[in-house]
Order: sequence, then C-alpha cells, then structure tokens
Amino acid sequence: MNTKLVRNTERWLLASVEHPTIKALSEALNIDYILAKILLARNIGNGDLNAIKQFLSPPESLAKDFSQVTTADQLSRAINRLKEAIESRELIFVNGDPDADGISGTCILVYGLRFLGANVEYRFPVRSREGHGLQVRIIEEAKSKNCKLIVTTDCGSKDLVSAKYAKDQGIDVIVTDHHILGKKLPEVYSLVNPHMVEERTYFKALAGAGVAYKVMLALFDAMKRPMPQGIDEYMVAVATLGTLSDRMSMLNPMNRIIVNRGVQALTRTKFEGLRAIKRVCQVDDNYIRPRNLSRTIIPRLNAPGRIGDPEKGIPDSSLVVDMLLIGTGREAALEAEEMAKKFSDVVELEARTKYQADQQGAVSSDALSSATSVDDVNEKRKYLTNKIEEEIDTLVESQVDPDRDRVIIIQGKNWNSGVIGIDTDRLKERFLAPAIILTKYDGHDYVRGSVRSIPNIDMYALIDRVGERFEEKFGRLLFQMEVDSTLGKRQVNAFGGHAQACGFSLHTNDVEEFIAFVRDEATHIPDEDFHYHYDIIDKIPISHLGPKFLNKLDELSPYGQQFEFPIFYLQGCLLREGKPFGNKYQQDMRKPHVAFRVVEKVRKKRKFPAKEFDAVGFGLWEKYCVLRSNLDPQKRYDVIFRIERDSRPARGRHQQRRSDRIRLNVLDIRESGDNVDSFMIPSTEDEW
Repeated sequence: MNTKLVRNTERWLLASVEHPTIKALSEALNIDYILAKILLARNIGNGDLNAIKQFLSPPESLAKDFSQVTTADQLSRAINRLKEAIESRELIFVNGDPDADGISGTCILVYGLRFLGANVEYRFPVRSREGHGLQVRIIEEAKSKNCKLIVTTDCGSKDLVSAKYAKDQGIDVIVTDHHILGKKLPEVYSLVNPHMVEERTYFKALAGAGVAYKVMLALFDAMKRPMPQGIDEYMVAVATLGTLSDRMSMLNPMNRIIVNRGVQALTRTKFEGLRAIKRVCQVDDNYIRPRNLSRTIIPRLNAPGRIGDPEKGIPDSSLVVDMLLIGTGREAALEAEEMAKKFSDVVELEARTKYQADQQGAVSSDALSSATSVDDVNEKRKYLTNKIEEEIDTLVESQVDPDRDRVIIIQGKNWNSGVIGIDTDRLKERFLAPAIILTKYDGHDYVRGSVRSIPNIDMYALIDRVGERFEEKFGRLLFQMEVDSTLGKRQVNAFGGHAQACGFSLHTNDVEEFIAFVRDEATHIPDEDFHYHYDIIDKIPISHLGPKFLNKLDELSPYGQQFEFPIFYLQGCLLREGKPFGNKYQQDMRKPHVAFRVVEKVRKKRKFPAKEFDAVGFGLWEKYCVLRSNLDPQKRYDVIFRIERDSRPARGRHQQRRSDRIRLNVLDIRESGDNVDSFMIPSTEDEW
C-alpha cells in the first residue's frame, strides 16, 4: 500500500440536516430549534424519538446500578474480601493511578471504606520514575506493614508481573479498573472491570472513579448499610472529576447521570477540601459546568502526579487526596480532622501560602494551603511542558515528513515523562494525525512513550498489535520497564491507556523495531480515518449571541467526549485589538494565544451600533498575525467558535456582571468569502 497520505485540507464541516426534520423534532420534544438541530446533527438515538428522550432524561436507576460492573462471581469475591478486612480491622492499601481519575477513585474508596470502619492507607506510583499501575514498591511497603490486602483503582488489569509478585508475598489484590483487558488476566483475588462482562453494557464506558463508585455502592448494599446522602454526593462529585478527566463518553447515559448529579453536588458541597479547590481554581459556584471543570480543577488535580516525587520534596498525588478528604467527617476520616480544623480558621482566600513540602513530601495541614500547593505544582508543570515544546520545534524538521508519516513520531532526551502527554497532544493537533513522543534518559536503558490520537483512529489497538507482533517475532514482551525490589531488579508491564491516549515503556534496543512496526501498522489505516475536521452545527448571525443563547445550549448538558459542546460559524466579521498572551513561563516572542474583539460588520444606514464580543484563540496568535498582515481594518473574516462565560473580572463600573458576559472561544479563523449573509438557521429570535 502507498504510504503517502493526502490529508484533508477542509477542516470546517457544516452539519447537514433538513429544516423540516429539525422543526418536527423541536415540536415533538417541545425544545428549542437549535437544540433539535444539535441532537440531529450528532445523530443522537439515530433520530428515534424515544431514544432521544432517554438521552435527554436517562433513567435515574442507572446511577445506583452496580450489577454489571464486573462478572457476578468477581464482584462477590471482592465484596466478601472487603467485608472480611473491615470486620477484622485489617490494614488495606489503596494503590491509585497518579492522575485525576486515579485520584478520584482513591478518594471514593478511602472515604467509603473508612466510613464502614476499615483501616486504610493510600499510595501512588511516582509517575516520573515508576510510571503507572500496581507498584512493586507499594507491594513491599504493604508487606512490611503486614498488610494482606491491596485494592487498586484505575489500574491493575495489565499488571501481570506485579500481581503475581503480590500473590507470591501472600497479599490479596482486588483490581478495580476500567482499562481494556489484555489476552492474559492478572492473577489477583478479584478483577472488578466492566470489560470482564462479555455483552455490551453501559458500564464499559465508566471511568476508573466510576468503577470505584459502583464498588462502594455494592459494598454498602452487601453490608446492609444505607449510603448517607452526604457520602453519596461526595462520591458522585469526585467521580465526575475522574469521568471528565479521562474523557469518558457523554453519549453514555450512566456517565450522563453521574456527571449531572456530580456537578450539582459540587456546586452545593459543604466539604472543605472540595470548596478549597474550587476557590483556588476560581470556579464560579453560580456557573459550574463540565467543560469549565475540564479547564480549571482537573488540570490542577493532574499536576502533582505528573511531576511529583516525595524523594525530591515535591508532593505527589497523595497531596490531592489529603486535601479532597478534608471535611469528610470525624467518623469517616480521622486523619483529616486536624487539617479540617485548621482550614476552618482560614478566612482570607488571598492568604495563600507558597508551595512547601518537608523531606517526606508532606504539605501544610490546612485545606487552603494544600489547594494552593496543587495550583503551584500546576505552574511548574506548565514550565516543563513549554520547555519540551521548544525542543520539539527544533526536532520536527529532521524527524518528521508530513507527506509520509501517517503517525508523527518524535524522539527526545531527558523529558519529564509526567508531562510529555501534553506535548504529544499538541503535536497531534499541529499535524492533525496520531502522535508519539519517545524520550530516553541518560544512564537508563528504557525509553518512555506517550501516544495521542485523532477521533477516528484507535491508537491503543494499534500499539497493542505492535506488541503482539513483537512477541511473536522475538518471543518476549516489548512493553516493559525495570524496577528495583527487595528481590532485585524485576520487569513489570509498562503499557496501558485508551483509544485516544496511552503510554508505554520499552528498552532502548527495541526502539527501531517498535517504530518500524508502528509505521507498518499505520499503512493499514484507511485514508478517510485521517480526515480530522471541526464538526460545525451551523452558521449563526452575531445578533443571536448572548447569555440567553448560552443558557439554551446548557439545556443539553453535560457535554463532553463524543458529545462535544457545539461549534458555530460566524461569517463576515471584523477583528480588532489583537494581543498575544500565554502563561508566565513563556517568553514574549513565544506567546501562542491571542485575545481580540470580534465585531459585527454593519451595513450602511443601520440605526443600531455594531455588536461585538471579546474572543480568545488558543494557539492562534501566529495565524491571527498572518491574516491581519494586510492592515486593512475593513477586511472581513470568518471564525468558528464555542460560546462561553467570560470568567475575567469586569473592567469598569458599568461593565456587565461576570455571570452576564460571554466571550467567543475561537477555534479557527480564515478570510471571508462571498455569500456572507447566507444563514442556515432561523434568523429571528422568536424562531429560536
């Protein structure tokens, strides 16, 4: 097959739905015209009226259903072992994955188990050194404390070597996970994973935190302990963060129930840890939406796990759990009691402390200080990410051939493995193709890899096939890493993730073979799968934009993976006041983003002033400069955008309140063509 790929250059794809069809659905459901258009354009329920109704109002029973979170026998084994540990006051270790989903799952398990009387401690891998998954180091620490039970969350399904090691040490392992299973299953006491169930179920789209929540529901039920409303609301709020972080499907009704309930719970929460992280991330309680959480709280939850290392005095993901457990109640989390009391004395949000850690990686014991530390670590993560991005720019010319490479692969050195996923995502967006970043380290024999993909291509499956081909050819596993243990160096599994994002480790000697297999597998991907575009709901007159329009769109919330917040097309507008911006670590010459004004092009003799909005374009500063280089102030442009609340402070006494102001999050800009007054949606407010 010819490996040269002709990439699709038309990135703006307008939805095509007939007006009578939209109007009929709007009337049948008694919903706004534009909402009907979104549902039809996204092919919700394949146009079936009953299926659309179920999408809009999923059965509430799905929220508490745990019946198929795994097979019945595996769930029974897990619940019975947990009951035994609780009743005998055994020490239980929770081994979480060091990202927002694993953190959320850890909070759920720890809170629920402690409420039921369990003795629980939690640990995370040091991501920069150990990667992900069930860790030999944690197993050995459990053994040293005579702990006979480890529960994982958001990991463990492919940790065959570590699971066997734990079993050999006399430690039972209960895996709670949501990742795709391998051909071989780990030797564990119980494997709670929705993919254990053969038939298709809603559970298979749960995040790791969602699985943890279902396990707690099952445990409370088995112990005949009604789950108090406050605990349930805490768990569903935290599960929402994990669900959004792992970009789980918002077409799935079980996820929609969790996220809808979780957003409501997070809005009204009284738990001091959750309240603290909202304040530090400047989340407005009057307007919490899933897409806002994905830009505010969730990146900060991920930050300590990306670069944390207690041996270096940098807090890891345990810091976030410490904070989020504050206020979970005396009977539920005695270890957090002192932190909660000190937090109640903090009355000024402005009195943030700087990032502090002692030699063990512990942090200041009040919730606000903990939250601020998370925020500070996130800033350090930004610095590392931008430093890697600058180095990537110098390597692209020599390592990438856009006409040949169906998968973009960059090889670097000594890049922090905890943050390369962010730069891999940027590389994917830059070339509109799946991307892999490999980084090797001085003095180490293993290379870390990060993978990100475009919507139509399952890179997890492709990388998995590469591993299978390698094993068939050489008779050994490709994706491994070496860790130290009391029994010497051991090889452990080092591959996991999802269709759109995964990671791995492999030996430096196997890199060339890996790349060759990847390139060969990529030749079998149909060309049409590489056609990566913006799905635009409609062209829209600027006169329709405003808070009321945004409120209408919110009626279909939650938006997220596979049900993205809608994109609209604005034609024939003027651009004004463009200024670059970036985070504080980016040099003046490398500010990637642009803030500007989008102004209505007013026809002659119009009595009303031109309507205009603030706008931001992330990654669009250079393109903005090129388009505006002709210096013609009357040049007209088209933009595609998502509408959002403007979270910045008002600039004067007469400015609208923050909750009443909107801005345009512009995704792309181009010079305007002809026919700028042709709109596909109704043109009067009454028809909206």
